[in-house]
Amino acid sequence: MTTFSGGYFTPDYFFRKENEKKSLRKAGSLCGLALLGYVLIQNILALGIQAAGLWDKYTTDNFFQSGADIFLTFAGVLLPFMLINKLMKKHTGAGETLVFDRKVGKGTFLFAVVAGVGLCMEANLISSVFITFMNGLGFTLTSPEVPMPEGIQGMLLSFVRVVVVAAMAEELSLRGYVMGNLKKYGDSFAIGSSAVLFAIMHGNLIQSPFALIAGFGIGYFTVKTGTLWAGILIHGLNNFISLALSYIMEISGEETGALITALCIYILGTAGIVGTVIFVIRSRKNPLSDGDSVLSLGEKISGFFFNIPMIVAFLLMLYITSNYITFGR
Repeated sequence: MTTFSGGYFTPDYFFRKENEKKSLRKAGSLCGLALLGYVLIQNILALGIQAAGLWDKYTTDNFFQSGADIFLTFAGVLLPFMLINKLMKKHTGAGETLVFDRKVGKGTFLFAVVAGVGLCMEANLISSVFITFMNGLGFTLTSPEVPMPEGIQGMLLSFVRVVVVAAMAEELSLRGYVMGNLKKYGDSFAIGSSAVLFAIMHGNLIQSPFALIAGFGIGYFTVKTGTLWAGILIHGLNNFISLALSYIMEISGEETGALITALCIYILGTAGIVGTVIFVIRSRKNPLSDGDSVLSLGEKISGFFFNIPMIVAFLLMLYITSNYITFGR
């Protein structure tokens, strides 16, 4: 049998490759189960609210909805991914996934956050173009309705739910657990895979395109800085800006609110471009890692995404997404 200096086409090479494929399929299957758990837990808790006769209150009372959603986020998002994280470490041999304590320069961290928030603003703009394009084709896209907060208590609880709880739970789940366990297969693959799961989890075509783009950006800046705090802060600030703009739109009217929103996106988007350039220059000595995997990109994608639990989870999320799409109305 022919042997190359790099070790290709040797028995050890093929044995390692098959082991990596098996390990990645397990990781993909576990992440698929986490997505299914996410949907199942959310629906069980929603049925519980309905059974208690509180569904009308949930859909119309922002204070009650925010409190319930904080619990739903912990139970439906963080819990299933926390469980699969333990199983992935056990069955795939992944390293540490939760990184909070890596020391990074304050300037580099600051520019990462500025760049990340700016990217989120640009993602919002791209999403708006996509929605307009779909409308032009006759498709009407919607997303779950969230009542505006009323009073100081309602605003504070909405802030905690959207800015603090959602940002921390989703970053721990997608960037901490999923991306962290996939880094051994290369940073780019880990970033992309976690972004795809982040997008499909949103379950509607208004939020999913934004989540895909933002997921790539947040993943990139998290890996480059080496700390989850970067992703959590970017995610939280984006959610805060969205919440604030929604509130401004409500109290100032659609025309004024649209103008303020456009101005905010322009300013922050421009700052994001500048921040990205400076961040890339400052962090050029810390390139993304290719990992130590012998698998090709196609083999990685096939192993992680093309397994029964992941396929079932994707089909289910696509069905949920279809409920927020109408045609010809």
